[in-house]
Amino acid sequence: MKHRKSVLDALKLPPPPAYDLSIQGLSIGVPPPERYLPLPVPIPYPAFLSKNKDLAYLEQTIIHDVDVRCGSGEVLAIIGGSGSGKSTLLSAIVGRLANLPVKQGELSFAPTSLSTANFQTLSARQMKDKIGFVPQNDYLLPNLTVRETLHYAAALRLPASIDSTTRRTVVDQTLDELGLTDVADTVIGGFGGLRKGISGGERRRVSIACILVALPSVIVLDEPTSGLDAFTAYEILLTLSELAKRNRTIILSLHQPRSDAYNLFTRLLLLSKGSVVYSGFTSKCLPWFESLGFRPEVGVNPLDFLIDISSVEMGDDAKREASRAQVDRLVKAWKDDGKAYSADKSVRWSRRVSKEVGAAPTKDFAGQGATALKALFNADEGDAALRRPGLISQAISLTSRANKNTMRNHGQTLGYAVQAVVIGVMLGGSFFRLKGTPTTLCFQNQAAYFYLTIVYSVYRYCNELVVFDRERADHLYKAVPWILSEVVANLSINIIFPGLFSIILYFMAGMRTDNLAENLFIFIASTVLVQLGSIGFALIAASTVREFASASLMANGTSIFFFLSVGYALLQPPVYVNWIRFINVYWYGFRITSISQFRGRTFDCVGVTGVAANQCRGDQVLVGLLIPPEDPLWKYFVPLLGVVIGFNALATVLLAYWHPGGVKHAAKSGSHKKRPTPESDMDIVRQKIHVEVKGLGLSWVRPSHLIMSEQRKKILNNVNFTCPAGQITAIMGPSGAGKSSILQLLAGRKMNAGPFAHFQREGSILFDGHPLSRDQSEMVSYVEQEDEYHLPALTVRETLRYAAILRLPRTMSRRSKLARAEEMIGMLGLEDCANNLVGGPVLKGISGGEKRRLSLAVEMLNNPAVLIVDEVTSGLDAATANVVTLHQPRSDIYKLLDNVVVLAKGGKMAYAGPRKNVEPTFNAQGFVIPEFFNPADFLLDVISIDHRPENEKATKERVAGIVAHWAEQEKKEAGENEPDSQKVEIHEPLHQESRLTPMWIALPTILERSFRNMWRQQPVFWVRIQQTPLMGALFLLFYQRLKHGPQGGQDRIGYFQQILGSLPFVGLLNSVAIFPPERDLFFHEYNSSAAYSTATFTLATTIVEAPFTFVANLLLGLFMNLLAGLTTSPRIYFQFVASTFAVQSMGESVGIIFSAFTPSMGLSVSLVSTILSIMMQFSGLTSLSVPQWLQDLAWATPLKTAARILVINEASGLQLDCPPETIVSGECLVQNGQDLLNLFGWDDYDTGKYVGIMMACCVGWRLLAWISLMIKARGW
Repeated sequence: MKHRKSVLDALKLPPPPAYDLSIQGLSIGVPPPERYLPLPVPIPYPAFLSKNKDLAYLEQTIIHDVDVRCGSGEVLAIIGGSGSGKSTLLSAIVGRLANLPVKQGELSFAPTSLSTANFQTLSARQMKDKIGFVPQNDYLLPNLTVRETLHYAAALRLPASIDSTTRRTVVDQTLDELGLTDVADTVIGGFGGLRKGISGGERRRVSIACILVALPSVIVLDEPTSGLDAFTAYEILLTLSELAKRNRTIILSLHQPRSDAYNLFTRLLLLSKGSVVYSGFTSKCLPWFESLGFRPEVGVNPLDFLIDISSVEMGDDAKREASRAQVDRLVKAWKDDGKAYSADKSVRWSRRVSKEVGAAPTKDFAGQGATALKALFNADEGDAALRRPGLISQAISLTSRANKNTMRNHGQTLGYAVQAVVIGVMLGGSFFRLKGTPTTLCFQNQAAYFYLTIVYSVYRYCNELVVFDRERADHLYKAVPWILSEVVANLSINIIFPGLFSIILYFMAGMRTDNLAENLFIFIASTVLVQLGSIGFALIAASTVREFASASLMANGTSIFFFLSVGYALLQPPVYVNWIRFINVYWYGFRITSISQFRGRTFDCVGVTGVAANQCRGDQVLVGLLIPPEDPLWKYFVPLLGVVIGFNALATVLLAYWHPGGVKHAAKSGSHKKRPTPESDMDIVRQKIHVEVKGLGLSWVRPSHLIMSEQRKKILNNVNFTCPAGQITAIMGPSGAGKSSILQLLAGRKMNAGPFAHFQREGSILFDGHPLSRDQSEMVSYVEQEDEYHLPALTVRETLRYAAILRLPRTMSRRSKLARAEEMIGMLGLEDCANNLVGGPVLKGISGGEKRRLSLAVEMLNNPAVLIVDEVTSGLDAATANVVTLHQPRSDIYKLLDNVVVLAKGGKMAYAGPRKNVEPTFNAQGFVIPEFFNPADFLLDVISIDHRPENEKATKERVAGIVAHWAEQEKKEAGENEPDSQKVEIHEPLHQESRLTPMWIALPTILERSFRNMWRQQPVFWVRIQQTPLMGALFLLFYQRLKHGPQGGQDRIGYFQQILGSLPFVGLLNSVAIFPPERDLFFHEYNSSAAYSTATFTLATTIVEAPFTFVANLLLGLFMNLLAGLTTSPRIYFQFVASTFAVQSMGESVGIIFSAFTPSMGLSVSLVSTILSIMMQFSGLTSLSVPQWLQDLAWATPLKTAARILVINEASGLQLDCPPETIVSGECLVQNGQDLLNLFGWDDYDTGKYVGIMMACCVGWRLLAWISLMIKARGW
């Protein structure tokens, strides 16, 4: 295969400075067990409290005594089985070990251009700007195109001395090198499921491209070919090999390298469970193992051979123990004699390095950008040519990037728009044309004090800061330009939508119309600034702690200080919290709006005379609110702007110096120690099923809408093949060939087309001649390409045991089901990680390969009749009809296949039939498979398009010819087989037992699983108990014991408003923190053999939630009923607890309803916040001018009845001390409990009846949540 030019060759640019890597005796330990105090921000237990705990972890290591070297111009490949420590070693090389301790050893980089006298090694931290690291996971902004992503990567990563023309040339060449030209103008997609975007393989290439555009000296890649087809994987390795020849040091880990990649690696490091099996030159590797009696067979991929002999076999105990003994022998042999065998005595490693070693000749470099890069690469440390863009350049690039990403986030924009319009209309309806009477004026100022939710902003930043943490680890930019870019990029949204809300509310509520332009502008300006302050405060919370559960608890708890010091709900806060108003954006906003609306204004209080008429003067209203009417507005506007700036400045400091983000490594769980289990009595006999695909076509269509024209993309084009029972059928093809789409259609899974789009399907898929119905889906198991649906805080063994109980027939005993789980652990080689936590995005658990095998083990538990696997390389049982996709199949795996389906890009058929006929079919077209060449790699090579300009036209013609040849052959075979086609259609109907696991089996299992998962996530566990009573304790700081003075009535109204207004959001936060992972697992299991009813899942969710909510509200009642000085008795106390419980539970139910339908939690949180805000306005506690039909509608929520229960119970026997002058001034709103009830106009005081209605509403909302889940699960 012809080698492609590197970026440097194409541009005739000089290579970067060269560095050599040296690792000597490196050992890395396991993370210490971490226990945290139950606080919003996780703080470890003090050392003296845990000093007597188990210290066995101190003796354990992940990496043990590793020696390895890699010089400039060399490629080091780190290989080994899953869990061998490859990713951990790479993390050490780039200085990102997080909480993993280095037990011993040395890791350093040495510049090759220095003489012996000037020689000085550098640590990984000192090499931070010269190392490009591609992690195993992709962190990309979803709404940018591929070209834009690389453009901004180059702008941020390349030094400022590189001009824009050179940067564009580097980006274009990188797109060509990595085969991304076809998707250069396609968005990345992926986040939240609202944009389909590019494929997983293409996303992987973009991550690599982001590093390559920076032209680093050392490139470190963790599984760079993961998810790629063999052709693209080889092209990437070839590109890396060519880059190494230009003085790069390339270090990468691999799990499935193809045979012709062997010679691309200069050095190999073979690991097994963290120990070295071989470390040295590739040329000396096979001779070493031959000396130990291990010789690869002819035609076997040497890299596969090395991984096989150094891995513990899956299967029965005898094979497992024999292979384990073999690995131990290999490790010991290398420890005893390997270092002497691989000793490198070259001059460079003896630290006698001449200036010429690795120096790049410059006479040939004369091209675009050569001068700038030559100066850059020849610069000394600290030279200006090496400096990356400064703060201003960073801010400009980040602002442009953030602006595009924000403007294209249609889900977020829609949420903002809905929130602004709906809340504006509903608030306007609640305060619609308030009359000017003393009774209603006390409510009119409430329109100036509305709840600007910060919930969505906390959620958004908790997600976006993951990308920030990743890019900060690469030292791309500082915190200051990132903050500036966020503020500027979102400024238009934060002006337009709050402005729209303000205009709607202003005119619907009948606010001040004299000097309309001035007063409306003041209202809009105040609203916008308060919105910006709210978002800045949300950023502070997310900057302090990244987990949404903890960040939302912190934001919700702290915001209570702000809302209670505003001066409306509580006129005179205690002196020790009164200072908070000076940093409170809501305090300034309330005063600005109150002064502009009431100063110098007289209300037409019809029929009101005498002393009461004084309350119809706006200045008196301000006096009652303790606001000096003569205060100028700038006195509040200036500090309001200062607080907004201060919040963002504090967030900047936190982001710069406080680093809570990143991935932590999970400690091994001590639960479920392996113990003897009986033999599985697995006796499930599946009907053999023949799968047939006829004329299958799939198109993505987005119809024309307003200014958008119709778009259509063909994904599958007339696909025909069969999957005989008892045989393995593999679907192969390059990225974008539609392999995963076929599997989703075979498994009957719904596909997400994105907003305003849908899929059009043609043809048929038959299982023994019949379409697969939903009730028969247990017979088909589908292993998805992504493995993120596992609960992160469960161990591998626990995950399999719970799955076995749910998936296996009810006729099997629990003991036998657990034995089947243990059998799968042994069959798929998961013994060594069986007690390790699975892990998730922020908790590093088992390796990617182990997680893949776990997903396969879960689906194989019940011995399905049809097993559909998206990307798998091992563990298949030939007794079932297996349909798999393969990106990089090994040659020995290819020989296990019975049938092969080859697809070209665009879902076009290139071959479908028995594996034995592949060679004759392609030979007839002139494509002869070379001897000793992996046939699977050959097929992918000939069917893939090489996007280099010099090869693109020829390869497209070649692929088109192969597709046309197969189409002709299909027509010919169809004509020959037509007389027999009717015979295939006659089949016995499929038969199986009910697919749903009974509730009496599923419910206890789900409950145990959920409690265990939540208990191990301590922040989430404690948040559910802490958040509600913490809110009560904070309220108590402000209200203390409610007084019986002139402000007593207004204080009590504000007190109840705060309670009922906050609790639904507490329920929402609890739902968002724990429900989405459980929801994803439920929907996955509902479509599998583990299916249980939506009623079971809803009941389990309720049972898990209810005790926490009830205990939390019992504690809340102690603070807010007993200690606050409300009227109380045993009846009143428990009615108070019942009211707060019902309101909080409704918040959780609403959260479940919306998250069931919206894949984007950001949109869900925004919509739920809107709904809860609206519900509060209709409760009858906030406004007296709610239209009658809305008042009637409010009876469907617990808020209305809860408000009546709290007010009626407090009014019984209430007597306030109101001197006459306070009545005249308007300071005393009500004088006794009856006045309080008269203010609201209620005449029915039966709280027992209200409790019954309220609890019925609570149950009703949970039933609505169940119905929503059922609609979503069944696809109605």
